[in-house]
Amino acid sequence: MAWDFETDPEFQKKLDWIEDFMREEVEPLSHLGMAAHGPLGREKFIKPLQQKVKDQGLWACHLGPELGGQGFGQLKLGLMNEKLGRNGLAPTVFGCQAPDTGNAEIIAHYGTDKQKEQYLWPLLNGDIRSAFSMSEPTGGSDPLTFKTRAVLDGNEWVINGEKWFST
Repeated sequence: MAWDFETDPEFQKKLDWIEDFMREEVEPLSHLGMAAHGPLGREKFIKPLQQKVKDQGLWACHLGPELGGQGFGQLKLGLMNEKLGRNGLAPTVFGCQAPDTGNAEIIAHYGTDKQKEQYLWPLLNGDIRSAFSMSEPTGGSDPLTFKTRAVLDGNEWVINGEKWFST
C-alpha cells in the first residue's frame, strides 16, 4: 500500500509559494552565514523576509492559532519542512527555529502572565531569541544523569548545578 502525500489545492499553493520564496529570497542570503543572525543582518535581511512569511499566513505553523500559528498537522508540516530544510536560515525566517519553538510552548503552558508578556509574545513575534541549557559537565546531554536541581523555596526557585553549553 502506497502513502499519499498529496495535499489540498489551497495548501499546494502555499507550498509553491514557499518553493519560489526559498529559491528567490532566502537561499541567496546563504553566503552571509551567521552574519545574517547578527543585529545588522537581522534588521536588514531577516525581518523583511519574516514579514513576507507572516503576510502569507505561514509564520510559526507548528503552533496553534491561539499563539499566532496555523496549527498545521504533521503531514502539512512535513511537506513544508521538506522545502525549508534546504537552507539554514529558513527556520528563522519562518518562525520555527530551535530552541525557540520548544521554549515558546513551555512558556505558553507554564508561564505566568508576566512571563508571557515579557518573553512569550516577543519570542513568537520574532523580536527576541531564547536559549536552552541542557548539557552538564559530567553527563553531557543525558537527562538521566543531570545533577542540576530547582527547588521551590518560599516564593522563589533556587537553582543549584552547572550547565556546560547553552544553545
